[in-house]
Amino acid sequence: MSLLNKLRFSRQTITPKQRYGGEIVHSERDEHGLIQVIDSPICRSLHFDTAVKQSRYFFQAPFSLAFEYQQVMEQKLDAFHYQHNIKRLLMLGVGGATLASKLFISHPKLDMTLVDLRRSVIDIAHDYFHLPIDQRIKTITADAAEFVQHQGMGYDAVIVDIFDAQGIPQPFTEAAFLDALCQQLRAPGLVLFNLWQSSPEPTLKVIKHFESIGKIELFPIHSSKNIVLSYRKAAP
Repeated sequence: MSLLNKLRFSRQTITPKQRYGGEIVHSERDEHGLIQVIDSPICRSLHFDTAVKQSRYFFQAPFSLAFEYQQVMEQKLDAFHYQHNIKRLLMLGVGGATLASKLFISHPKLDMTLVDLRRSVIDIAHDYFHLPIDQRIKTITADAAEFVQHQGMGYDAVIVDIFDAQGIPQPFTEAAFLDALCQQLRAPGLVLFNLWQSSPEPTLKVIKHFESIGKIELFPIHSSKNIVLSYRKAAP
């Protein structure tokens, strides 16, 4: 073996396709940054150029929800559905779409609209996290803040789960977005908003806005610093 080939072989063995404790099975970069899919022996995870897992998919339990805040959201959605029969759901922020995939199975008559700024994220949710391709799931590439300003479809429930490296992006804490979000709701309707205790100012801003328009419930998550806000739009 030549010296050049030895050096090439050495580089390959020293730098395997490993990151965050697993094997990189997909990596791409769009205008918003790096997206990677990492496989460990038990699960697959989605990363946006940090060790933080945006989504997690268990190979032996594909319809289980890995994160406690998702489990809380599912519970609150199910409880509301038991009372009011949710037919149309809007989800802002896709990630690996594990919650959407679970709801697709558990609510066979539910129509979902999933909105994400990054087409790459939606494609990865389909290709690597098994988000079903079905007429009951509509995916839209758009800025969620702009999307809610120009829609009038009437949803029974809305889930907001949008973060960047600093926390909740500022446009999603503003009254213009939050009011437009509520206008998307039929009455009665439900908003579930994933908040973050480590960014107290935007989190409190969202909480105070919903408190000013109606009754809310807050569910601190024990396994992380998430808080799930639940707001119910009252029937007329």
